[in-house]
Amino acid sequence: MSTEASAVRNGGYAYLDRFRILHIESTQEAAESKSEYGIAIKFEGQHAYGHPVIPASCDEYEQLAVTVHADGTLTEKDGFSIPAHVKAAALSLK
Repeated sequence: MSTEASAVRNGGYAYLDRFRILHIESTQEAAESKSEYGIAIKFEGQHAYGHPVIPASCDEYEQLAVTVHADGTLTEKDGFSIPAHVKAAALSLK
């Protein structure tokens, strides 16, 4: 899903929801309270509307919907490549 550049934030806290989808919140407390597992880790990348993002054009970003599977594999709903820092965050929450 395309997102305008003005909505993009830097840094936050990553967590997995009950469907094992990676989300980002601005505060550790918010992330831990929404986490299915009560765990949140520091996230150094860009995010918007609760998801990590990647640049799409000069004014837009694409939100990533990353799922962490039980076997440790990752998928992104729309087939976007998952950046290394997003992979690392997702796998550390596995």
